[in-house]
Amino acid sequence: MGYSPRMIPRIRATLAAAVILLFGAETPAAEKAPRPWKVAILIGQSGPSEDQTIKGFREGLKKLGYLERKNIIIEVNDLKGDRGALKSAAADLVKKKVDLIFTSGTRTTQAAMEATREIPIVFRHPADPVKLGFMKSMKQPGGNVTGVAAFSSDTTQKRLEILKDFIPKLRRVHIFYDSNNPFARENFEEAKILAAKMGLDVAEHSVKTTEELKTGLNGLQKQEGDAIFEVSDDLIESQAEIIFDMARQKALPTIFEGADWAVKGAMLSYGANYQQMGLQAAALADKILRGQHPKYLPAERAAKYDLLVNLRMANAIGVAIPPATLKKADKVIR
Repeated sequence: MGYSPRMIPRIRATLAAAVILLFGAETPAAEKAPRPWKVAILIGQSGPSEDQTIKGFREGLKKLGYLERKNIIIEVNDLKGDRGALKSAAADLVKKKVDLIFTSGTRTTQAAMEATREIPIVFRHPADPVKLGFMKSMKQPGGNVTGVAAFSSDTTQKRLEILKDFIPKLRRVHIFYDSNNPFARENFEEAKILAAKMGLDVAEHSVKTTEELKTGLNGLQKQEGDAIFEVSDDLIESQAEIIFDMARQKALPTIFEGADWAVKGAMLSYGANYQQMGLQAAALADKILRGQHPKYLPAERAAKYDLLVNLRMANAIGVAIPPATLKKADKVIR
């Protein structure tokens, strides 16, 4: 028996109605709501850079429509300086089957990369991620990792120039760095070369533990024209408050890499704006959660750099900053 073309739509409608009667209609209200995205943040220890980064990351996701405890769950994993816990913490995130891992710093990114080649990783990093082996290139990462990098080595000369500008009698810079960290060693060597070109002496303080750092700080013999110059380093940054206390006691000017350290006690800080980097990282995370693969998602450079001056610290250690020089700052803490 044949059917005319006009009858076919009616037959289909009748069959569809029969299916609904037998099995029930699948309406949007009956559909299972999608589970929230699970995003894990992995940091070695909280500090100004991490705090501002996470703030920007959360703000960025919120602006993009992600509401915590509704369509996204953000879990912050702060290891509080326990380096030995990094591998197990990263492995735990893999077991939890999180959808994305956001890292801050060299060691946390490396730990996450060792733990998984499948779960997307977005980083906020101070250095060159290609040199560190995080990716093949900035334009085409090629793996499960992408992120936002500050290229701190590019700001080393700028920070030395700023320090010289604010401390005209500058003669020597004390540089503490973690000799176990290849990234920190590279930063130190570059700073040493650039300082020599500017006619500055460098006092090298190679340390491996926080105790060695404290001993080195206690033993500092200040001379006229001395200052502490920080190269980006997880260990040193984790003990920043101790450095600032000692600098105050010994009347030593300090400059740290990254815009927010002056808020915590450095006399000067210059570098990438961490909150802005967090916002940039959130945009990358959004693209990944919407289906883009990290290996095709170009990494980004930090979009904003700031100079902050802690005038309270300068006054406390007897450094007079001329008004004209002070005007060069993006922000002055009075």
